[in-house]
Amino acid sequence: MSIKKILESTKSINEKEQEIESYYQSELITRSEASQLLDVTPQSLDRYLKQNKLVPFINKNRNILLKKTDVLAFKPEVDLMKKTFNK
Repeated sequence: MSIKKILESTKSINEKEQEIESYYQSELITRSEASQLLDVTPQSLDRYLKQNKLVPFINKNRNILLKKTDVLAFKPEVDLMKKTFNK
């Protein structure tokens, strides 16, 4: 479920808060976790961020969180780049 759907639901504020917290815990990952998922160095991940190939969900004072679904969707491109350049 997306944040927008949670906010638009008719549930109570407390239920919405719980769902948003659950969403953050299950969907948002750190730079380190993203690097591990993509099997790349943190420097490579930073390069993808600078090239806007990945867009942070939260980017505040070097605290970067990414959506896990975005990272997983980008993985095939990373794997293809690895295959191309590791010949």
